[in-house]
Amino acid sequence: MASHHQLIAFILLTHTLTTLTWLIGGGVMGLSRRAARHWMGASLANGMALLLLVQNQHDANVGRNLLSATLAAWGAFGFRRGLQAFLRLPTRDALQAASLGMLTLFTLGLCWPMAWDTAGSLTAVAISAAVLLISAHQTHPALSAEFDASTAWVSTTVHVLAVLMFVAIALVSQGWTPDAWHAVMNPDVMRFWVVFTSVGLSIAGSFVLGYVVVMRLVRRLEYLSQHDALTGLLNRRAIETLMDKEAQHLHRFGDPFALVLIDVDHFKRVNDRLGHAAGDLVLSAVASVLQSQAREVDHVARFGGEEFCVLLPRTDGEGARLAAERFREAVLATVVPWSDESVSVTVSVGVAATNDPNEALHHVLRRADEALYRAKAQGRNRVVTAQRRLVA
Repeated sequence: MASHHQLIAFILLTHTLTTLTWLIGGGVMGLSRRAARHWMGASLANGMALLLLVQNQHDANVGRNLLSATLAAWGAFGFRRGLQAFLRLPTRDALQAASLGMLTLFTLGLCWPMAWDTAGSLTAVAISAAVLLISAHQTHPALSAEFDASTAWVSTTVHVLAVLMFVAIALVSQGWTPDAWHAVMNPDVMRFWVVFTSVGLSIAGSFVLGYVVVMRLVRRLEYLSQHDALTGLLNRRAIETLMDKEAQHLHRFGDPFALVLIDVDHFKRVNDRLGHAAGDLVLSAVASVLQSQAREVDHVARFGGEEFCVLLPRTDGEGARLAAERFREAVLATVVPWSDESVSVTVSVGVAATNDPNEALHHVLRRADEALYRAKAQGRNRVVTAQRRLVA
């Protein structure tokens, strides 16, 4: 098989796989559909550009050169636009479309008929390089903030290497190669390495994009497994894990902690009179109030139904009582609008604090639950503190 036939097979295989990956990921699996569409288009454009470059190895065809450079520019624009969509960055779609249209009109509508091969190809390469450099500058902070600095730098490195490869492709396609190179390798070999490296960068870019897509999905699944869908607070499993860690911290370092159980008073009446949608709105409002009143080190969770739990690290009984009163008063001051009326909400609160490393966590939780029961039995809209178990 001729060398250019091997290159064609290599290009077709790799770019077909990457294109199908984004087609399946975006269309079937629903992974960042808008971004996947742009990345699929970029993969197609880059693959066709490389195919034209390989086809043009034995004859200087102006149209193929210009079409190859133009398709590479389309690929650069698609790569950048996909990252913008994925990272939810501000875009100027009209400006990008106009720039791409003007470039295509210049290279294929003007340079091709006038046989301005060099001018058109270099213009397309320069614009492609500028687009990728701008993309690297724009996306680096966003990738670093959502993922980590290493991921951002890997993406930036792929961008920069792609810019260098655009320049190399332009040089090889125009025959602008150093004389020293010809003593070591002929133009066909140089073309092979340029194409091979370009495909390798396409694979590396697809790997980086696939990594950030999968990592976002994994983090979203982790979030959903630990948070309540309605209120956005931690769920019971997550708060119990944090309770266990706090109990271990008490056992090792002696730092006290407290549990605050909060129950919405007469919640069933709200559901029965106004409907479950109103009840959900009340729960969301209470969750928002509790979250706003908690400290940064505190953990607020929906414990089940209309019951909430706040874990207060490094807090004694008096501090927990004051925090519970703050929660209760903040909820009391909250009015939830619903239809043509306003819904007033009160809560009953039970508090239990511990500084005893030998006290089991379930015992602390039971004391808080008993204090909550007494608060409801004593008329609701009040805070009851469980008697603290003291260390001898």
